[in-house]
Amino acid sequence: MAIQLMMTYKDGTSRTFDLEQDRTTIGRRRTCDLHVAIPTIAPLHCEITIAGGQPKILNRDPDAETLHNGTSINSADLQNKDRVQIGPVEFTVIMNEDETVIRRH
Repeated sequence: MAIQLMMTYKDGTSRTFDLEQDRTTIGRRRTCDLHVAIPTIAPLHCEITIAGGQPKILNRDPDAETLHNGTSINSADLQNKDRVQIGPVEFTVIMNEDETVIRRH
């Protein structure tokens, strides 16, 4: 199964990030797998883990808010078309049953 995060910009264009590892860190820190250089994002804001094909999002900073479909969470299972928001950045979860992966546009 291919799992991706799609970030859509205000001009309607989007960028897709492939989640190919069992653990993907997201935050302002340069060592994060998905580096988001915005001051309101925590250095290690959250991470997505994949176990048994099931992705899960975990908030990693108690002072930072991670939203799953508009609700603040500590952790949540992710499904296709779910929305994940950290600070002003929103991602849409894309889960494809086959291994065909849509590349960045």
